[in-house]
Amino acid sequence: MLFPSTLITSAALSSLDPFLKEIGHDTLENNPDIFILSDYSIESVRSISNFLSMSPYSHDSKVIIIPQADNLSPESQNTLLKNLEEPGDNNYFFLLTLRPQSLINTIISRCHLIKINDTSTTTPPFIFPTNTAEALLLSEQLSVNKELVLPLLENQIKVTSPKNFLQINKLIKATKMLKANLDPKTVLDFLFLN
Repeated sequence: MLFPSTLITSAALSSLDPFLKEIGHDTLENNPDIFILSDYSIESVRSISNFLSMSPYSHDSKVIIIPQADNLSPESQNTLLKNLEEPGDNNYFFLLTLRPQSLINTIISRCHLIKINDTSTTTPPFIFPTNTAEALLLSEQLSVNKELVLPLLENQIKVTSPKNFLQINKLIKATKMLKANLDPKTVLDFLFLN
């Protein structure tokens, strides 16, 4: 059984996949019933209440994801407490952090803790090329070994900052294209030129 408020010791959004599937959310991409906090200000944390006040659009539940929850200031964490204490029916909070000790004790006490061994590599995130020639050259270089493109892109989803939500979305679309057997060079061209 999934708890309404869960603290997960991982930095990877992909670590949420089994939990999201358990409550009927198959994807993060274009899901109107998932709110991913990308700004750690008090105002952004307050906007969670507005999101929760609306009925779910296409699911039975609403989900709030706070990646790198340790980036929340103590004031933002205190603002979050009210929602964690009374999340409402069919509302789920997932706080991701590799440093749970940096959260205030009242946040920790209101969440179910799930420890995940984060085995992701420390590959740095892509620096997306700024011009067409660089983009085509990078996609040519990366597509030489076609079997490595999908794992590379999946790892990029894990290491890209949640603040770069648009890049994460493009990476998710690219992995779906690869899984649909599109040519890796074409997929990488899409990723870097789009």
